Amino acid sequence: MIFCSKPQKFTWRNAITLLLLLTAGSILILILIPSGSWFGSETDWYSQHVTIADYMRKNFYATGSLFPDFTGLGGGTNFFSLSYYGFMRPDVLISYLFPHVEMEWFIQGYAIFEILLGGGLLYYWLHRKGFSDFTSFACGFFYLSANCFFQAHRQIMFVNYMPFLCLTFFGIDRYFEQKKSGLLIGGTFLMIMTSFYFSIGGILALGLYGIYRYARTKERA
Repeated sequence: MIFCSKPQKFTWRNAITLLLLLTAGSILILILIPSGSWFGSETDWYSQHVTIADYMRKNFYATGSLFPDFTGLGGGTNFFSLSYYGFMRPDVLISYLFPHVEMEWFIQGYAIFEILLGGGLLYYWLHRKGFSDFTSFACGFFYLSANCFFQAHRQIMFVNYMPFLCLTFFGIDRYFEQKKSGLLIGGTFLMIMTSFYFSIGGILALGLYGIYRYARTKERA
């Protein structure tokens, strides 16, 4: 069943299943991290993500600007030539509030949090759509163990928009069910601010799902 006229209720049994899913995902991540290591590639993270984000934080403290025209990285370059890395990501912006916490803690913690968040949101969304608990759990686990999340500790911008994509699917359902667009707009905004390059594919997926929901709504009218 892919379309339900009424969203399915979330029970305590579903809460237990969701907890088991997130626990399984956490164990899977812990198993993959070598003892004494960070959840992140030394090459990609420390030469790119951590270094650039930490520079942006220090630059913000010095200038008060979220959008500098010029950075001193790489011998000097235009800020927007590095925007591919996503400087408006929630983890980067939140780090500005905690200057004494090292940047790698934010990026590592947020990368793990986003993987688990996406799996949990997918499980909850499929449950609401009427799929069985087993199917919802299996799909959530497949999400958590998907090969693409190798990039969660490499080139993080390839995958860190995905939880917001899952969230925006809720927003589309909410719009058609309640005519409220806040979650749809908010989820899309967060996806774009996290990775505006890769949000294009996400928006296309949302458009296809929106067309499907519209067609089914007209069919049931």
